[in-house]
Amino acid sequence: MNKTIHEEARETAVIADVDVLVCGGGTSGLFAALAARRSGAETLLIEQEGFLGGTATSYLVNPLPEIMGKGGLLQEFLDRMSAAGGYIKEDPSNIEFDFSMANSFDVECFKYVALEMLSKAGVSILLHTLFVRPIVENDVIRGVIIENKSGRQAVLAKRVIDCTGDGDVAAASGAPYKKGREKDGLMPSVSLLFHLHNEGALKDLPTIEVGGIYLIGPLMTEIAKKEGIDYTPPYDVGFLVPIPVTPGKLLVNLAHVKNVDGTRAEDLSRAHITLREQIMEALQVLRRHPYFESAYVAATGTHIYIRETRRIVGEYMLTEDDAVKGKQFDDAITSCRYMIDVHPIDDMEVGRYDNHEPFDIPYRCLVPLKIENLLVAGRCISSDRIAQSALRISGTCMSTGEAAGTAAALSIEKDESPRRLEGKDVREILEKRGVNIRPERHLVPAKCMF
Repeated sequence: MNKTIHEEARETAVIADVDVLVCGGGTSGLFAALAARRSGAETLLIEQEGFLGGTATSYLVNPLPEIMGKGGLLQEFLDRMSAAGGYIKEDPSNIEFDFSMANSFDVECFKYVALEMLSKAGVSILLHTLFVRPIVENDVIRGVIIENKSGRQAVLAKRVIDCTGDGDVAAASGAPYKKGREKDGLMPSVSLLFHLHNEGALKDLPTIEVGGIYLIGPLMTEIAKKEGIDYTPPYDVGFLVPIPVTPGKLLVNLAHVKNVDGTRAEDLSRAHITLREQIMEALQVLRRHPYFESAYVAATGTHIYIRETRRIVGEYMLTEDDAVKGKQFDDAITSCRYMIDVHPIDDMEVGRYDNHEPFDIPYRCLVPLKIENLLVAGRCISSDRIAQSALRISGTCMSTGEAAGTAAALSIEKDESPRRLEGKDVREILEKRGVNIRPERHLVPAKCMF
């Protein structure tokens, strides 16, 4: 359909004029807002859900790799979660696998601690609020237009941080980006994670443990064959993870769909319908096994787990070579040791699950080309597909958020654009605040996975 309508011009009320505006309250956004406010900047955070956390809460991603040993705000967050009973602190030197129950947490506790920390820090928060479009003048972002139950409004800001995951603000502002596989634009599969409630003892779990998680696909294939059911698991390495702080709850990553563009409403709608069908079908198969006969779906993600969409092109683009060789940079603001995790897009592509030496993420990856006073954090920072498959993990996104918030406030203090800011200065401040740019071996689990 090619029809269009003409929208009348309107006057939009400015409801806030702040130092730093953070768009998106996910794993990167909440730490960006907290870091900016702790640095003395008047900060406003907008989020489309009624809670914060993004992948950790609305996506239900659990456990969270890359969270041990990073120090800074992330360690403070984990300490508060532990004190509230939502996270069990372990000695990292005793943990074999980073991606394991040792890094699991209670979702509701995460939501509470996130809001509590931001509120106590003095961050202004607008929930149930959508980013509509940026306010850009001569390639300088001045703020954004938002919409919520109060209608259409405007927020002005000296600095804007895009923590939307999809790079919505940066892309709409005119910053260059890449999306998907070079030859055809296709992106990795998407998932809808769910919590399965089951009272069976962990020692009796009839699944295969691999790298700290429990593979569920082989068991389901066996059940289907034994029961004469025509069923093939949608994800060949589907798995579940018990969550010790919430006995009886299992996180399941099984529902999977390919050929979905996470920036298209039509694709997301189609995927949601298919994925929920897959979850209920899987439940019926599992219930045929005595261990799972009383199991039920306790919760499903409110959002699909999107692994990749836009990758904003910044002052530096991390590459596969950087990741595989564990490259270090003078302006590093964090590092990433999570494995290369490339989900095959089609039968022509082979999945990659490679471990590597930790690689640095330079500050320059947070600075988009072309648009001034804008920073990005999270999975959409400047990188190629292969490097992105490792750095998209929540713990790394949290660290890039803390760095972006710190940089935004510092650039205001110095009265210079984020682009002209010295990454070494950002790194120095982070280290003074207890951030471990390159955590020592004893501060992290022995292996990432496998």
